[in-house]
Amino acid sequence: MPAAPSKKLRTFVPLAVLGVAILLVSMVIFAPGRDRASKEEQATTTTSSPVSETPASTGKTGETTTAAADPAEPPAEEASTPPVEPASLEDLRLEEYPWSADDPNSVLGSLDDPDTWSMQLTFTRAGAGIVSIPFSNIWETAAARRQASMYFAAKKAGDASNHELPVAERYVLQNAEPISYLGLDGTTQYRTISIFSTQFITIGGKTKLDLTPPEVWKELGPGHFSSRILSKDGEPVATIERRFELGSGYDITLHQSITNHTKGAMQFRWTQYGPVSLYPDRARYMDQRRFRFGYEYSEEQDPGHVADVIAGGDMVQEMRDATDLEESRVFWPNPLSEEGDYTLSWFASTNRYFGLAVHPIITADGSGSRSLAPVVEKIGKWVQGGGSENPVVLSNLVSPLLTVPAGGTHDLSMGLFAGPLDREMLDDEEPYKVLNMRGLILFQMSAFCAICTFQWLADILVVVLAFLDHYVLFDWGLAIIGLVIIVRTLLHPITKKSQAGMQRFSRTMSKLKPQMEKINKKYADDPKRKQQEQMKLMREHGVNPLQMLGCLPMFLQMPIWIALYAVLYFAFELRQEPAFFGFFQLFWDWSFLADLSSPDHFFYEFETPKSFLLWNLTGINLLPIMLGALFFFQQKYMSPPTTTLTPEQESQQKIMRIMMVTLFPLMLYSAPSGLTLYILTSSSVGILEARHIRRQVDLEDGDAPVVGRPTAPKKKPKDPQARAYAKMLERRKAEAKQKKAKTYKKRK
Repeated sequence: MPAAPSKKLRTFVPLAVLGVAILLVSMVIFAPGRDRASKEEQATTTTSSPVSETPASTGKTGETTTAAADPAEPPAEEASTPPVEPASLEDLRLEEYPWSADDPNSVLGSLDDPDTWSMQLTFTRAGAGIVSIPFSNIWETAAARRQASMYFAAKKAGDASNHELPVAERYVLQNAEPISYLGLDGTTQYRTISIFSTQFITIGGKTKLDLTPPEVWKELGPGHFSSRILSKDGEPVATIERRFELGSGYDITLHQSITNHTKGAMQFRWTQYGPVSLYPDRARYMDQRRFRFGYEYSEEQDPGHVADVIAGGDMVQEMRDATDLEESRVFWPNPLSEEGDYTLSWFASTNRYFGLAVHPIITADGSGSRSLAPVVEKIGKWVQGGGSENPVVLSNLVSPLLTVPAGGTHDLSMGLFAGPLDREMLDDEEPYKVLNMRGLILFQMSAFCAICTFQWLADILVVVLAFLDHYVLFDWGLAIIGLVIIVRTLLHPITKKSQAGMQRFSRTMSKLKPQMEKINKKYADDPKRKQQEQMKLMREHGVNPLQMLGCLPMFLQMPIWIALYAVLYFAFELRQEPAFFGFFQLFWDWSFLADLSSPDHFFYEFETPKSFLLWNLTGINLLPIMLGALFFFQQKYMSPPTTTLTPEQESQQKIMRIMMVTLFPLMLYSAPSGLTLYILTSSSVGILEARHIRRQVDLEDGDAPVVGRPTAPKKKPKDPQARAYAKMLERRKAEAKQKKAKTYKKRK
């Protein structure tokens, strides 16, 4: 018989199961992760901000308060990692220092000495970050640049009393961004995020300390900050130190570290703000702000990392894609980086002419690790003002789970780039050269037109233009005209052949017009037979329909126009560069062609750009109007074969001509004046070239009249002897003309 069940077991087992269930439910309810998750769900209804409400861990209480959820924070890997910190580190706070909103901000650099300093950094204790980054000698407008040049020249001469510096027109790369977010209590909170400021530090996965309040930082000097982590008993646990170092160029070194004051090892994860979306350009045609990546192959793919840092490819995020949080809330890693197993080297935010980037520290001789992975494992993103006209995209840099030994210091330093996308600087100077940060320059109008922009052709054009400006013509306007001459010379054989064929085709078809009309009447009800008879007639007279492709040179120039558009739009070298040695600016500081990278502003330049449909109008321009008039005039020198066209086809051709004259200049109204100058010059040269080709064709075809200025008919002499002499002269001239034509054909 089976043994009777034990009464003790029947009582103990249900109680044990019930106890385990109560324990699990308690862990779920009281665990801080649940509070974070619930608050994150609430926060996403207003904004995807990773900013946390200031917790009570700043010193007012000894409790550890969990911050609002961070979409860029990695999953809780700490739970799977055996903790190495002593139990006393579970309850931490940050030491507070006296602070007042009236305290002045410290600065590094200067705006009054552009020969020594390229920029000025203004700092704040809030997050130990940067308030603003203005440049010392880069300006919003060409007029402000000219005014500043005169001021600095007079200052060097010793007397600048008659000149004024346009301080309000100084270009500011970035300011601290005011943002709003949902706090832990569900109310909307406001905070200003300083540039490259700290966000928080997580100790062992148990305590998250908010580093954004100004009172938790002590300023030791300009751009030098310190913060101390204390135990619940007030004993120092760790010290965080940040120091910004500014050189004479556009690179900033951010020295930052954490020192462990305990007797045991300490694990932590560091989170700080990274590059933010820059301001759109004043004369923008489209929003050309982007987020860029530099990355390396993995150690398995490239042992020793011999290959260059990759800066091109498809890993480019346009501003409109970055604001789409449904697509992704993370910049890095992304599907492309995970598929290729790439290692992050640098990350940047760019606009039309400038960039803000984070990169590893490289020495002056180009040595050092090119990987940012030791300090940045993940780059999160969030959008402020999503769906508005001017959204702001912020990023935060999340470190791997790091360990600092007892009494040791862990380095978190990195390099920062804040400057213009200058081709020569990024090509030749370190650390940009070894990091291949030349890839920040992308001659591409937008992602959907990446192929049609012809990046390789744009790279060639900018080199040719720079060579003409630096070594041959010494002026960007003349360099553009020189480029026209070079391109027209290279295309002349094709242009001549196509236009000559088109002219002969038109002339032959004019002779065949009566026969064509007979065919049209005879086979009016049989289009297929009519086309066959027309082709037969054309073959009998040696007419090739391909001869009518006289627009081939224009199609060949279209890639050059598009690539040149991208070059003139993005090349920093042409920003605010005048044409023709600034000749027009000698007349009352006229704005006409004062900046080849913006419209010509012949009549007027607006102080504030005016938005109209797709255009951002900055002034009233002349060159696009002249271009339309020139296109109309150029059509007079074309000889289209209209003899075989149906009325419908002639109507379509007429519409195309009207569109060419009106829509093309309208599309170029807000384009860089350098591009309009190129097309205007090229079209003018094309008219002269077409006239020359027509003369040559007429000379080769001796039966055709020579195109020239019409002359009045000569009166016949009344004397019979004189009339006979005149006829003899005419006959001699005709024979000489035929002989000359035959000789020319033999040379051909």
